[in-house]
Amino acid sequence: MSGARRSGVIVFGALLVLLFAYVAIAEGIGNPSVPSGGVALVEEVPDGKGEISQEDYDRAFLQTWKRGGLQAAPKPDEAQFAEIEEAAINDLLDQAWLTGEAAELGVAATEREVQNEFQTIRQDQFPTDAAFTQFLEDSAFTEEEVLDRVKLQVLSRKIEEQINGSVTEVPEDDLKQFYEDSKDNFTTPETRDIRLVVTDNQADADEVEAALATSNEVKDFARLAKQFSNNGSSAQGGKTVATEGAFPDPAGSEVMSAEEGAVLGPIEAGGDFYFFRVEKINPEETQSFDDVKQQIQQQLLPTLQQQKFAEFVTDYNSKWTSRTFCAEDYTVARCSNFEGEGRLESADPACYEDGAADAEPAISCPAPVGLRAPDSPGGNSLDPLGAAGGASRPQGPVAAGEPVDAAAAAAAGAAGGIQQVPGQ
Repeated sequence: MSGARRSGVIVFGALLVLLFAYVAIAEGIGNPSVPSGGVALVEEVPDGKGEISQEDYDRAFLQTWKRGGLQAAPKPDEAQFAEIEEAAINDLLDQAWLTGEAAELGVAATEREVQNEFQTIRQDQFPTDAAFTQFLEDSAFTEEEVLDRVKLQVLSRKIEEQINGSVTEVPEDDLKQFYEDSKDNFTTPETRDIRLVVTDNQADADEVEAALATSNEVKDFARLAKQFSNNGSSAQGGKTVATEGAFPDPAGSEVMSAEEGAVLGPIEAGGDFYFFRVEKINPEETQSFDDVKQQIQQQLLPTLQQQKFAEFVTDYNSKWTSRTFCAEDYTVARCSNFEGEGRLESADPACYEDGAADAEPAISCPAPVGLRAPDSPGGNSLDPLGAAGGASRPQGPVAAGEPVDAAAAAAAGAAGGIQQVPGQ
């Protein structure tokens, strides 16, 4: 995709978000109230799944601290409380956002698809029914809640497949530009079929030279290579291929500049004595664009799909943030009514003062790095039973005893429930 076209898509997506916000304000719904007793409201999510109640939050909070390996729920005055709280809220928003996006895209998960996925995950992680039952007890998940998370995984994967599936071809101009920029990769350099004899001492070199002075046909090189050569090609009668840089100079440069049929040697190079017979010159050859067009298409298409998905992710996060409103005590960065200073509550206030880096004694401050985003639809670590990467997906049950970085979970949620594929 050209830069202009890509920029156009991104700008268009941003305009859609701005337009939505403008219409919402014009209609008097720019900042709707969260229902009484509720924690958050995500607009335009079907079946009331955008209304997050206190009961929903309490359940998510319980599952989050249990999943984090804590022995008891953290108290409000404890450092881990804010991390667990934010992770729980982000988990609930992930569920609402993903459900809403799936509905808007017309993506659905059948009961059979959910059951098949569930059975695959269960067999992989829990060898016995007793192990799964123990997991439910330890994690505070019900089997119904597990199935809900499995459904989210199926929906997530289908969303990614739909977005990627909308890009099926690379524009012809992009293919040609790549071909021109990478023509060396489609070019086979000149090679020479030769017969070779290499000796490591003057006496053997003199014998080879004397023999070739009498007759230097192919059969002579083959016989002498087997008798005197210390090169690996001796077993093949000295038959080998010369390429640029294959032999030390001056032997290498001379053989690559010699005419077909030429006999060279002895040429001393690198402590050895070289004798060549050039049997055939294979000229440099560049494959045509038509010959490699399909190969380039296959190489560039995944990148183009990733770009398309990145654009989708940007619009997804902007759109659903604009539709998300949180109660005063439960605002996170993904709420449209969030007001933050860009500081972590758990950090020492001195970290944000001038000269913090040179303070004595040293202050322990959070690293100035971007927050990790959650996995994309279809990503391997969306496994709702938590086989891997649990902190980067909607909060799902995990095998008993698996540790969880609650801070990472909170950070993941803050970035949104869908992200770009890793490695872009």
